[in-house]
Amino acid sequence: MKRKMHEISTDIMTLQMGLDMKSPEERTIQLQDLFLELFDKEDGIYWLYVDNEKKVDMVKDHINKCKIVLNVIQRDNEQIKDLVINTHESLDSLPKHSIFNPIKIRNSSGAVLVEDESIIPKEYFVLVQEERLDKKRILKELKEGNKIPGVKLVKKPFVSGLKERSHNE
Repeated sequence: MKRKMHEISTDIMTLQMGLDMKSPEERTIQLQDLFLELFDKEDGIYWLYVDNEKKVDMVKDHINKCKIVLNVIQRDNEQIKDLVINTHESLDSLPKHSIFNPIKIRNSSGAVLVEDESIIPKEYFVLVQEERLDKKRILKELKEGNKIPGVKLVKKPFVSGLKERSHNE
């Protein structure tokens, strides 16, 4: 019977806390068996993770292909619009608008085309400033033992050995 990881760990914790009616020898033997079962489960988790990483790579590849197709279609649509504009400009006419043909050619409300930024007067420039938190400096100082109001150093557990291995295959 395949058991879930949390079921195995619950059994291990129950035995380790002595919440059963077993002798110390029985408990030791059962704990060894449970840890072996847990280690087998972890082997399966590794292979599941590697398989999921391969799927992630395939999906990313598919997304990239879809982006290429999307760009091609969008570029084609821009060329279609240019074709309509160029055709009617050369004929000095406008498209025939009807129920079945909603195409119109209109002028935009305007846009700025910068021809040479270096000769534009400074009064037309704005100063853009951005304030950002220097997390690297804060982390360094917290690790050095400094106290900084509003932040604290947290150390979270993480799983290593999965991502590094799956990309080296």
